Amino acid sequence: MTVLAFTAGNFDLKKSHAEVNTVEGLLIFTDCKPVLEYEYLGTVKSNTGGFGNPQYEGVRNRLIKNAKKEYPKADDIIVYLNYGQADKADVIKFK
Repeated sequence: MTVLAFTAGNFDLKKSHAEVNTVEGLLIFTDCKPVLEYEYLGTVKSNTGGFGNPQYEGVRNRLIKNAKKEYPKADDIIVYLNYGQADKADVIKFK
């Protein structure tokens, strides 16, 4: 117990640290990556086919839906939004 308290006391909070939002049970990382070790499960695309909501929330929700369908054991997605290209997300699971 003392070791845990000592370790936690040495944690340096930086301006770059943040709390990640959870949507439909998945942690959503955008333009960042987790610091804990994780396993890469695969990549999903938003697959709009030119239809659907092109705004962030619509793209994010499609990526979540595709990730949960293809990788039901996933913990998180790391979202990559690309203007003029397919939006995608890496699907990961913490070790």
